Amino acid sequence: MAPKTRKAPGENVKISKAAWYGEVVGDPDAGPPPERLKGRDLALLHAMEEGGPQAVRSLIEEWGLVWKVGPRGGITVDLPEQATPSA
Repeated sequence: MAPKTRKAPGENVKISKAAWYGEVVGDPDAGPPPERLKGRDLALLHAMEEGGPQAVRSLIEEWGLVWKVGPRGGITVDLPEQATPSA
């Protein structure tokens, strides 16, 4: 088994559960996804395959989600209201 290698800064994109179910695929317990969400999961996959994280970023921001870069270069995608801690 090959050793696990870490992705370089800016290559590791994590989508929060809230963003994934809220704005990408829909809530599986609520029935079929809304029409506006159809195909978003495949669009993300194609964007990553074709253009990497920067192509994904364009989609994420187009959909109103927040793209956050952590101190080590890891990227987290979240809902706008989850992006900033409440006071």
